[in-house]
Amino acid sequence: MIKRKRLNDVYMREVTKSKIKTVFNKELNSYITYKHSIETSSSVGIYVNGERKIIFDKGYSIIEYSPLDEEYNVRVYIDDKGNILQYYFDVIEGIEYTDGEVYYNDLYLDILYHVPYFAGVYYIELADEGEFIDAHNKGEISDDLFNHCYEVAENIMKSIKEKTNKFINRGTKDYLEMKEE
Repeated sequence: MIKRKRLNDVYMREVTKSKIKTVFNKELNSYITYKHSIETSSSVGIYVNGERKIIFDKGYSIIEYSPLDEEYNVRVYIDDKGNILQYYFDVIEGIEYTDGEVYYNDLYLDILYHVPYFAGVYYIELADEGEFIDAHNKGEISDDLFNHCYEVAENIMKSIKEKTNKFINRGTKDYLEMKEE
């Protein structure tokens, strides 16, 4: 089943105290959500190139872009020193803003863009493909949507390789602005 996600819940399970703020940016035609962890019950680690690294912990932040004219949502993971660790793109179906909250339907396919500061190298990873294929095989995703999601994923990866992704190209700009507010 397609997963409906409430943005303020995504990747915040370990956070016990936080600051969350969402604004709409007309230039980007996107909601921008700043999530800052003040206290966590535990750190969140992932394996990158065979080494466990902390992706989220106390003092870390996430800037999340939810563009209305794209078919993805992107999270930028930032450590407690302001370094970008990773970009995480969810291929989605629709952004909805209701009662001050952003929601989207997650279509399983994810693109992770690892940066040298965190991973040692730049590399792009297509993730959750098995879950995506399983959902298609169970009839939860039509053939047309299945093919379209791959097109969206390929376009995201192309924009990363060609350095044309408008959200990656912003670097820490929105993080720094929202952190100061």
